[in-house]
Amino acid sequence: MRQELPRKALHLATNSVIPIVYYFMDIPQIIMSELLGLAAIIFVIIDLGRTRNIWISKIFQRFFNRMMRSHELDGKLTGASYLLIGSFITVILFPKGIAVLALLFATFGDTFAALIGKKFGRIKIGSKTLEGFLAGLVVCLFISYLVPDVPNIIKYFGAFSAMFIELMPIRIDDNLRIPLFSGLVMDIVKFFM
Repeated sequence: MRQELPRKALHLATNSVIPIVYYFMDIPQIIMSELLGLAAIIFVIIDLGRTRNIWISKIFQRFFNRMMRSHELDGKLTGASYLLIGSFITVILFPKGIAVLALLFATFGDTFAALIGKKFGRIKIGSKTLEGFLAGLVVCLFISYLVPDVPNIIKYFGAFSAMFIELMPIRIDDNLRIPLFSGLVMDIVKFFM
């Protein structure tokens, strides 16, 4: 838990910037997708460089090793790269309100599901817990009210689908699967309204 708190605090601080800036600064979809695409390319290059370049590797070791997961230390892409890739795809595919919600669900829902699940989780569902799922769902429902122009029924489906996919034992990074799946579900619900 001691290692998880700094990682999740950084996760909240950095990941929430993208949807909040996108929504409240009223950045057009095309501009936001270009910025995220460029940032994703840069981060992936840095990520790949840390496994091939001693200088980049030393910087990562000094500042980030304590927060990195074992698969990231072994040379896989970091959560930051997946976050930017997931954000880029989400912003391209979905209308602004749905994209913002999907990214907020991935940021806040995933964070609280992990923290509450690790601390208070008793009822196991695979490697996750029912308590984590419920905590993430409540946080997603609460945070959804930051985007008032999306109908409530779409928000509810999005929040539930975000935490449902977070619960599933799928080997795709949460920063990709949560916003893409919940965004898709919300877009489908919107289509039928």
